[in-house]
Amino acid sequence: MRSPVATTLAVPTLAEVVRVREVVSAAFLDDPMFQWLFHEPVGRTDAVASWLGLFVEAFALGGTIDVVRDPDGVIAGAALWRLGPADMPFPSSPTVGGLMMAMLGAQITVQRGTALRAFADNKPEPPFHYLQFLAVHPSQQGQGLGRALLGHGMHRAGQEGLSVYLESTNPRNLAFYHSMGLSDIGSFTLEGGGPPAFRLWWQP
Repeated sequence: MRSPVATTLAVPTLAEVVRVREVVSAAFLDDPMFQWLFHEPVGRTDAVASWLGLFVEAFALGGTIDVVRDPDGVIAGAALWRLGPADMPFPSSPTVGGLMMAMLGAQITVQRGTALRAFADNKPEPPFHYLQFLAVHPSQQGQGLGRALLGHGMHRAGQEGLSVYLESTNPRNLAFYHSMGLSDIGSFTLEGGGPPAFRLWWQP
């Protein structure tokens, strides 16, 4: 079987953005962070897809999206990277916070929003390449697609002499990241009953 190859979407088409959104939301549906963030099982699938869809749109406009495809050419996995310090061009309507408020209500949104600031507060000093989301569609997992995606990004960072940083809120993924050469550099726990977030680092 041919090894999967990751490529970078230079200018994603609308169809590609839609598919990346589907892949990312399906992959993160059972992640402890999203089970905590959208705590009601009813409607969680739509809530995760809607919220993460705003991130996918922002990365399509101002970030870097790497993808792997299945034999039919359909995107099966995606990695969403921030390669520099510039702010992401998130949609002005709906906003990330506004969508949370519509789905969760004002009180829970304030609590969850405060807790989520821990991601920014615990980032190391730049420069580094930040992997915000690594996702493989559940139907395609276990085929080396995540390894191809992460390896592609690590090679790009290494060519620039930069490190890679990411967080994982799913402890099941830690063995995979360790096998790729990333090291633990600590963790933090999201307030309000949220899960721990494990901080990982790779030095070229």
